[in-house]
Amino acid sequence: MTDELPTWMTEGTTEREPLPQGESDTAANVEPPIEGALEEEKIPAVSGPDMAALQEAMSRDIRSWGKWLIGLGVLHLIAAGKLDASWGVMLVLLGAMSFLFTSPSMYVLYAVTMAWAGISNLLGDGWGWSIFALFQFYLTFKIARQYYFFRKAGLVEAEREAMQESEGKRPIAPRLFPWLGLVGSALLLLLLIILFVAGVVLFGFYEVSEESTATLIWEFSFSFTIAMTVVFWGMNLASIISKYRPRILAGLGFFFSTVTVILLLILYFTA
Repeated sequence: MTDELPTWMTEGTTEREPLPQGESDTAANVEPPIEGALEEEKIPAVSGPDMAALQEAMSRDIRSWGKWLIGLGVLHLIAAGKLDASWGVMLVLLGAMSFLFTSPSMYVLYAVTMAWAGISNLLGDGWGWSIFALFQFYLTFKIARQYYFFRKAGLVEAEREAMQESEGKRPIAPRLFPWLGLVGSALLLLLLIILFVAGVVLFGFYEVSEESTATLIWEFSFSFTIAMTVVFWGMNLASIISKYRPRILAGLGFFFSTVTVILLLILYFTA
């Protein structure tokens, strides 16, 4: 059962199986140490069979993330009204991405999404959500540490090296993250501007009711824009720190998504 859970949910709960004779212990120990700071010398780079085993272990963990995210997203959609349906759609999409991009960079997206959820709960009403936000910040640290571990082990560098090979299957994340991050961030910035103008027209000139269809569509679209901006901001950040090329695309995408986040925060605090 615990094999199906993301590693941040199973640390310290599973017993490691003995390794076959001659197999390195490095690949099996895919989780970073629980106690103490992560030091570079404690995370040796691996190669050959160890690299393949470590890659497979990471892929299983990311796929388990995908299952849980899709499940949580469906729960948000079923409980729409009590939970945010737009956030549910985003979770389903992020879960689907986990099956397409089995890359260390996915942990950056998970960490950014978790951190944003924590910030949202911290700014929300009620002490209960504020306490839960602190737990989400703790999870954000653990997820970011997973990326750090796999990067120090050499998986990110292996991705970049595989992009230079003319034969074999090249990894998808280094090829698509910079482009998707730029295009998605630019479209979301444009969508936010359109929604802002539409909101001024709807609520300023027509004074539509809060229960009208137009208002509900506008609120869902606005919330969905926020949720997807967080995902694409994380994608651009992952492209930058993983040094995906072309770097100019990741930089532009990060700029667009950051501008969108700043505008959203301004709208939140001035509304």
